[in-house]
Amino acid sequence: MGRNQQVLVVDADTEYRTNLKRELAGLAYAVVGEAHYGVEASRLAAELRPDIVLVHIEEPLALAFRTLRSVQQSAPAATPVVISSIDDTETVRKAMLAGARGYIVGPASTEDLDRVLSEAHRRHREALEPPGEGVEPPIGGVIITVFGPKGGVGKTTIATNLAVGLRRHTSARVALVDIDHHFGDVAIMMSVEPEHTLLDLAAAIRNGGPGRIDTYLTPHSSGVDLLPAPSSADGGPQPTAEDIAALLRRLAASYDFVVVDTPGAYSPLVAAALDEAATVLMVTSGDMASIKDTRVSLEMLRQHGFDSDRLKLVVNHATNANSVSDDDVAATVNYDVFWTVPHDRAVPISTQEGEPVLLSRPNAKMARRVDELAMYLCGIASGQRAKTRRRSRLLPWRTGR
Repeated sequence: MGRNQQVLVVDADTEYRTNLKRELAGLAYAVVGEAHYGVEASRLAAELRPDIVLVHIEEPLALAFRTLRSVQQSAPAATPVVISSIDDTETVRKAMLAGARGYIVGPASTEDLDRVLSEAHRRHREALEPPGEGVEPPIGGVIITVFGPKGGVGKTTIATNLAVGLRRHTSARVALVDIDHHFGDVAIMMSVEPEHTLLDLAAAIRNGGPGRIDTYLTPHSSGVDLLPAPSSADGGPQPTAEDIAALLRRLAASYDFVVVDTPGAYSPLVAAALDEAATVLMVTSGDMASIKDTRVSLEMLRQHGFDSDRLKLVVNHATNANSVSDDDVAATVNYDVFWTVPHDRAVPISTQEGEPVLLSRPNAKMARRVDELAMYLCGIASGQRAKTRRRSRLLPWRTGR
């Protein structure tokens, strides 16, 4: 009798992984590893070469789908299978497009679990082609680009605190990148004096380097590694859109999360950061000028193929003027509000102190809300997960069934 099929389990929730491992063990599958989304999953898939990679998919979908693609690059012989509480047709379709060979709506019976895993693996083995040579290393990390169509909406505050929150709730490696090479404020808001900047790393990549990419980033006490923009006095050539795209790809091959702070206006550099992102947080405030610019920007991005899985609208009530509700914003821009950040007097104080409010005043309203956003984006303690439907139904692919 042959060996048990080896399975790598991928999910952010350790309790869920434990329960799933117990079920698989009872079905005579050998769970050879478990991983969080992103770089860790890609690395373990490459090292362990399992027969099956079982990815638990819940909101946020972009993070899970990016992981699904990256593990296939790392271990192309492994059969990717999705298990999820989400059973709508559109999510199933997107999972198929991301490469899943099977889709299980859970909680599923042990018989259904076994049947889908074995059938998906059999079909995958029959269709498997030898992997091509010269394939680039997989991009396992998730790029989150924080963008606002105009300045003054608080995107840098959100980006810096979000990076800190992602690091707080995971053991993941987090990089915070400031691509506003003229007026970037990340270094000031994090109180660091960097040895290297965006221009240095862009030049190194352009010239065929660097060796260790993390040597170009500045470590922060929060555990986040920073790649600040140059100060206004720094010289050097302006980075191109191609420089930014290459830089972000290299960072995403080493870091689980790459949070990108952008200039307050659309440009080719911003376009590159948006194109590379798994998730784009479009930040607007409640003033009418910002809402108008947001409406135009949202329409432009939707025309370029940004769907709701990637493009998320964040309303930041940076001032105490709350005459415009979130429902009013959604109706005006014709787009659902994904997240709301409340006005908080602690924010300007933390900015003056050069420390993210999530570190200096973690119980402040704004800090708690961005912390919840970080937890949601990294797939843990999600309010969505608690609200998911719990009925079991198995959705096989339509392949002659």
